[in-house]
Amino acid sequence: MNVFLGLIVILLSIWKGDWRNWEKYYPSMLYMALATFIYEFISHEQYQLWDLHRDAFLSDMNTHFVHNLVINPLAIFVYLSNYPTNGLSKIIAYNAKWIIIFWLVECVAAWMNIITYHNGWNLVWSLAFLSIMFPMVRLHYTNVRLALPLSVFFTVLLLFLFDYV
Repeated sequence: MNVFLGLIVILLSIWKGDWRNWEKYYPSMLYMALATFIYEFISHEQYQLWDLHRDAFLSDMNTHFVHNLVINPLAIFVYLSNYPTNGLSKIIAYNAKWIIIFWLVECVAAWMNIITYHNGWNLVWSLAFLSIMFPMVRLHYTNVRLALPLSVFFTVLLLFLFDYV
């Protein structure tokens, strides 16, 4: 499923991504990749909240690389490329659509044991996380100086909530 999901996101980015202006979105794509790698660094083999599992085509490390370097950044590229520019109701609906899509994909992955949860994390926490993640990515795109300290705040909050600290 990881390879399949990667191919879907690549095709979606070709179809819906704003490739003429990809440089505008690149810092936020890196923000997403870096945040994921920081999670991997903090939790590696010691205190994971969730863990992606290999499939028939990828090793454990390559599974994480596909998600961190292909799926997540390209999904953010498509998300930002098509973000509505006006109308609060459109913005709320757009964010809700992305949150629900990501969450439903995660539900299927959990059902297929492609992702497992540990140390109190579950699908409800994932939904809450996604509800913060997408607006934070947009905030990073529009206001890095505000997004970075808020990211640190949410990271520290999660570290305390899940007994890392």
